[in-house]
Amino acid sequence: MWRSRTKYIERVSAGLDRARSEAAVEHVPVDGERLVIFSDHHRGVGDRADDFRPCRKIYHAALGYYAALDYRLILLGDVEELWERLLVSVIDQYEGTLNLEKRFFERGRGVRIVGNHDEALLWAWNRRLIDSYTNSAPLRESLVLRLTDDGGATLGDILLVHGHQGINYSWFDQFVVKRFWVPIQKLTGLAVGTPSTDHSIRLTHELALYDWAARQDDLLLVCGHTHHPVFMSSAWEQALRRELDQLRQSGASPETIAMTEAELHWVAADLDEMKSALPSEPRPCYFNTGCCSFYDGSITGIEIASGRIRLVRWTGEKGTPERIELREAELAAILGRCRDGQCAVPAP
Repeated sequence: MWRSRTKYIERVSAGLDRARSEAAVEHVPVDGERLVIFSDHHRGVGDRADDFRPCRKIYHAALGYYAALDYRLILLGDVEELWERLLVSVIDQYEGTLNLEKRFFERGRGVRIVGNHDEALLWAWNRRLIDSYTNSAPLRESLVLRLTDDGGATLGDILLVHGHQGINYSWFDQFVVKRFWVPIQKLTGLAVGTPSTDHSIRLTHELALYDWAARQDDLLLVCGHTHHPVFMSSAWEQALRRELDQLRQSGASPETIAMTEAELHWVAADLDEMKSALPSEPRPCYFNTGCCSFYDGSITGIEIASGRIRLVRWTGEKGTPERIELREAELAAILGRCRDGQCAVPAP
């Protein structure tokens, strides 16, 4: 499946074309909506194969924050790990988490988009179970938010998908993971070879997502799947490297440069020294939420509020919930650079 990069990129492109054409479209005032986007929780049953287990506490804190501020909650797929576990077992382990999410859905402020690991939610017996926590909200593959200005004119679109479009995972893939990989994962804590864990696969997939988004006008792609936080087509660690270069050129103090250097290496270690296939001067059209299943118990997500878009990280490293804004930009400015061949990246 992974041998031909060109064929792989073509398949992802075709899948994203279809997802966009079939997506429901919502008109959203650019300054009038608050929403937070999380993905890739991979909730299991609380054992060593459960990637969400160390992140449960900080995720609960984040949900409390966003509910209090009346954010809209968008869950972008792979929330439950249904390749490995039955939904009823996941619910039994994480009913408290589901009830916190349920508050958003009861107010009409929740959206669920399915990924490759939780598409079994569409099965009738699973749908009945999950409906009681989502207020029977639609389970979508894709959603387009059409941003409008104060006069109602369209500024551009945000396409929300999980990010696995175009790549088909067979019943055999799922059978192998469930029957053979899960017992190994319980013993070792290792993760299965997917775009989120296999660097060669992730590099190709990340390039495919960016390649498609860069060929669209008036559109930003927001997805998950790779577990790699990306903002304006720049990986988190890429942005830190550029910031470090700017600090050195501007004559910043040695202490400031040293702390930025420390943060860069901390991020690289946290992301398992992830590299990026994205270009050094990218078109700012591709965003990735990262995931809610980092080994250190932190989570990342995308916020949109007051006309701005942010990559945020939640952590409890200091013994209390902490929300960190990693990067931020004005939506209208980014969309202005994603049309008519304008590809410059706005200054941070």
